[in-house]
Amino acid sequence: MTIELERYTAIFTAMGEATRLQMVQMIDEAGEMPCTALVEKLGVAKSTVSYHVKILAHARLISVRKHGRNYFYTTRRDVLDEAMPGLRAKLAGPVSAGSEQPAG
Repeated sequence: MTIELERYTAIFTAMGEATRLQMVQMIDEAGEMPCTALVEKLGVAKSTVSYHVKILAHARLISVRKHGRNYFYTTRRDVLDEAMPGLRAKLAGPVSAGSEQPAG
């Protein structure tokens, strides 16, 4: 398997799970998010967040920064935008009513 194929396999495997997709969305919207905030907002155990973070970090979709005993996450926007153009915009929310295209 080529390096490029392995890279895309890791990315799409990571993004193929709803919790991880939601995590990427929340982290991207916040700019940087502490682990404790993800645990609180997702309503899951810290070990669950850690499991998903490991997969996202392996795919290089997020960066992890440790400060003291706390971990902080940021999205790798360059990787997201290169691998899945437009995804971040779609995750940001629904299209506003004024810009919807009429049916027909």
